[in-house]
Amino acid sequence: KLMIGIKAIICCTILFIIIISIKNIIRDKKEDKTALTLKDNLQTEFLSDVKVSTFIEHLNGTLISDDKIDTTSLGTKTVKVNYKNTRGKKKHKSYQITIVDTEKPKIFLSSSTVSVQKGYNKNIINLFLSGDNCDSNPERQIIGNYDLNTPGTYDLTFEIKDASGNKESKNFKLKVNEISKNSSSTTTNNITTTNKNNKQFSDIVEKYCQSDNKYTSAGIDVSSWQGDIDWKKVKEAGCDFAFIRVGYQNGRNGEISEDKYFKATIENAISNNIKVGIYFYSCAQTIEETQEQAKWTIEKIKPYNISLPVAFDWEEWNSFADYKLSFYGVSEIANAANTATYNKSYNYWQMCNTGRIDGIKGDVDIDLAN
Repeated sequence: KLMIGIKAIICCTILFIIIISIKNIIRDKKEDKTALTLKDNLQTEFLSDVKVSTFIEHLNGTLISDDKIDTTSLGTKTVKVNYKNTRGKKKHKSYQITIVDTEKPKIFLSSSTVSVQKGYNKNIINLFLSGDNCDSNPERQIIGNYDLNTPGTYDLTFEIKDASGNKESKNFKLKVNEISKNSSSTTTNNITTTNKNNKQFSDIVEKYCQSDNKYTSAGIDVSSWQGDIDWKKVKEAGCDFAFIRVGYQNGRNGEISEDKYFKATIENAISNNIKVGIYFYSCAQTIEETQEQAKWTIEKIKPYNISLPVAFDWEEWNSFADYKLSFYGVSEIANAANTATYNKSYNYWQMCNTGRIDGIKGDVDIDLAN
């Protein structure tokens, strides 16, 4: 009889546990159905800063992690929610969002009139810097009639449209000039530009580097274009630092070359107690190119005491349309190298490219640091 009683108690206990488990399962299922309530709008912009919680209206429990959502590609994306319910049990659900692009492409016009000389034989679309935040190959077109072999002024419209249907346009005048032998302007690739005013280094220091100004020092950035430099005179002129070109890429898809003045320039700058930073001029179209260039640069500068940052210099804006890159794509190329280990302030402004300083013949870029 005792054994029968014990068995009965065990059976009842097991049955009780089973009943409780079933009740908990049923409760969990009920809670799961209503645990997560989403907001009405499950749409977000390309590159927007959103997290898992951004689209949750109500959660019956607590999030285990509120991760940032990757919004670097358009379309539908599944977001996983990891949370604990009211009884502390780990749960997960998922929902879908749509990443869209509603931002218009950009057109940068420094003037409403663009001048070229008769016979200009390149695509005038490249006379404008234009692009899109996410579309690497937006549709660009010139609307209106013109003849690059007939002097005159033409009223035209530049239009750019991205893959999402966003469109921007700017009206401009295209002025086709006769080729003149007597002109005060200079011509490069049949594009007419006027001469710029030179800026003296001493005047810039006086204007920008006073105690009540945010800039603390002035310097220059140089390459083989400056030729042989008298660094003693440069130092005496008040130059605190210099960014020196270590090398460059020979055009789009081109090979890497060392700046022919790099070794002499960096050694003489350092010997004259000028703080030195480095830059590499890139025409990269891919992350892989950038990484290769970064590794090459590191090897070249290892023998020297580099006291300022190493800069990635990408300036191919005059032919940006040919690169088939979005503005985001350019940023990704620049960010492809490893995280910088230089932990000091590195806010610099290249404020002009027509500077003049003792020790350098001709123009030089002048930089300000804060």
